Amino acid sequence: MKRISALAFLFLLFVSALYVLFIPSVKTVEPLYTRLNFSDLEGWQSDNHDQALEAFQISCKRLMSYPDDRNFGDFGIAIDWKPVCIAAQDIDPIAAKKFFETNFVPLSFARSESGLFTGYYAPLYKGSREEREHYNVPLYTVPDDLQALSLGDFDLSLKGRSIVGEVIDNKFVPYKDRKLIDQGALVGQSLELVWLEKKAESFFMQIQGSGFIELDNGEIMHLGYAQKNGRPYRAIGQFLIESGDVAREDMSLQAIYSWMEDNPEKSDELMWKNPSYVFFQQRNSDKPVGSLGIGLTPGRSLAVDREHIPLGMPLWLETHTETTNPLSGEILKQPHLSRLVVAQDTGGAIKGKIRGDVYWGIGAEAEIKAGPMKDRGGYYLLIPAPLFAKLAPLTESAS
Repeated sequence: MKRISALAFLFLLFVSALYVLFIPSVKTVEPLYTRLNFSDLEGWQSDNHDQALEAFQISCKRLMSYPDDRNFGDFGIAIDWKPVCIAAQDIDPIAAKKFFETNFVPLSFARSESGLFTGYYAPLYKGSREEREHYNVPLYTVPDDLQALSLGDFDLSLKGRSIVGEVIDNKFVPYKDRKLIDQGALVGQSLELVWLEKKAESFFMQIQGSGFIELDNGEIMHLGYAQKNGRPYRAIGQFLIESGDVAREDMSLQAIYSWMEDNPEKSDELMWKNPSYVFFQQRNSDKPVGSLGIGLTPGRSLAVDREHIPLGMPLWLETHTETTNPLSGEILKQPHLSRLVVAQDTGGAIKGKIRGDVYWGIGAEAEIKAGPMKDRGGYYLLIPAPLFAKLAPLTESAS
C-alpha cells in the first residue's frame, strides 16, 4: 500500500513537471494607457482653451481631407476623428473648455517617465535676393541631383519612410554633407533663394526649419522647409558642453550664437559637426507651416515624434524647469507650462515617446522664449470619447 502511494506521488510529481515545462503560462497584458479625469490635469481650469481650440480647428482642416481609413496607430483611423472635427467647426470660443471636456477623454502613458521639452521659433533676419558685400551667405532650394526614395515602394512595412541621396557612378550614395555644401559644392547651380549676412543665421534658420527674411525694400520673404540632405542631425550644443566651453546649465541657442560670435575662427568646424543640411522653398503664407501642412500657432503648436503621437492630436502639456542646489546637490523643480497644445509638427531632434518642441512664434521675442527652454515633463493624450471604447483593452483607470 505504501508502495502504491509512493508511485502515485511520483506520478503526480511527473505530471506537474510536464505542466510547468510544456503548458504555456498566461501572460498578463500590462495596460499601455491610464484613463484620467480632466480634474487630474494640473492647471486645466485656468488655461485659455479658446487658443487651443483655434489650433485644433486648423488641424481639422487637414484631418478632414484624409481618407477615412487613414491609420492613426493605436488611436484609430481618420473616421474616428472626423466627427469631433465636425463638432469643432461652429464652437464659440467661450465654450472651448466645455467642448474638450464633452468630446474627449484624457489618457496618460502608463508608467511613463518624464521627457525633454524644448522650444523653437521662426527667425526673422535681414537679407537680399542678390549677393552683395554684406550679404554673401546663401540659403538654397532643393538641388536637382538630390533624390528621396520612398522605402514603402520596396517594402510596405517601411511605408512613410524614405532615404535621401544622390547617384554617382551609377551608385546611390549619401548626399553631400554640411561641410561640402558650405565649401561650395552647390555653387554655380542657381539654387540660391536669398543671401544672409552671417553663417550662424543660415545655420539657425536650418535648425528651426523655416523663417522670414526682411529685404531692403521692406518686403518680408517667407521660406519654409523643402527637403534635407538625409544626413543625421547632431546637436552642436552637446559638443560645446563636452569641450567645457559652455556649462550644461547655461546651454541655449543664445549661448551657442554668442560662442560663435566670440570664436569666428572655430565656428565653421563646430557647425560642420552637424552634417544635416536643410533646403528651403518660398511660401506665400504669413506664418510657418508645420509637418501637418497647416500654419502653426504660437504657444499651442507642438512638434512631436509621429512614430508615437499622430499629428493633429490635442495634448495636455505639463513641464517644469530643473536646477541643482550647489550646496546640497538637490534637484529643484519649478513648474513652467501647463496648457493645451496640438501636435502639428515634427523635427529631426524630436525622437521618443515623451519628447516635444513648443513653437513660440516669429522673431526676437519668440527666440527669447524658445532659446533657453529645456524643460522636463510630459503630456496627456486627448482622444475622441467614442474612440475610447476601442482602446479600453489597452487602458486602466487612475487609482
